[in-house]
Amino acid sequence: MKTLKRWFSRRGALPLTCYLVAAALWLVLGAMHWGSDALARSSGAMYEAEIPVTDWQLVGLADGGSTAETALLTTTDGDPQMILEDVSDIGVRTVSYTVEFDGDAREMCLYYTTKVGEDYSQDRRVFPQSLGDGQYLYTLPRTSIVALRLDPCSPDENKTVGLTFAPGTISLNAPETLPAAWQYFVPSWYQAFCLVLYPALAAAALSWLRAVWCALRRKTV
Repeated sequence: MKTLKRWFSRRGALPLTCYLVAAALWLVLGAMHWGSDALARSSGAMYEAEIPVTDWQLVGLADGGSTAETALLTTTDGDPQMILEDVSDIGVRTVSYTVEFDGDAREMCLYYTTKVGEDYSQDRRVFPQSLGDGQYLYTLPRTSIVALRLDPCSPDENKTVGLTFAPGTISLNAPETLPAAWQYFVPSWYQAFCLVLYPALAAAALSWLRAVWCALRRKTV
């Protein structure tokens, strides 16, 4: 107890402690995520799957003569969709593909559901990271994924967009898209911002509570 008192009596000890606790919690969380994914891979709960474009349920898209090597699709309305009704046995972490657009793709996004029969919602969607050369990567949140709905483009009114997938498949959990062990411990820009902001707020709140507590003690003495 005396050691703690001496520590917190030092200038800057409280915010430093908050940052050390946040860093320790982040490392523990990263280790848990890494262990969870490693266990899922070893048990077969998370594996790589190459899903042919023709195996997706096409809505607002017409098949223009797809083959195993190349999938040719054309939009038929302003809200084209590609749906996989059940991916609960795959443990999806990433979705990736290579596509060329004959026209302006505009908005591209991937919706997901976490329960059977759940409606697709803007609260459960992710946007792609462009890797160049027509390659796109969607990284899904760490949750149970039941179904996927890919909205590959959003054509202008009264216009069509042609899509050429080469190869004619969409990859789930492609090995090169999954994080390496060290990447579980590297925060995104937003996470780094939170790791800077919230310990500082916690330190300020604790400092204020300590001041209030000391003031109340002086009044009761």
